[in-house]
Amino acid sequence: MHYVCRGVHRRDRGDLRPARPAATGGGTAVTQNIIGLVLALGVAVFMIAALLFPERF
Repeated sequence: MHYVCRGVHRRDRGDLRPARPAATGGGTAVTQNIIGLVLALGVAVFMIAALLFPERF
């Protein structure tokens, strides 16, 4: 079976936006996610330490 619309996923039936050819410009989002992950882990470690040793905080 030949599909008429190029660049559009088959399940979309052509009524949605076309698929992106390549992921471009995603470097800033990845960097922000890594920074957020590091900050979240730091806060989690701080909270666990505060629960285990409340007299130091």
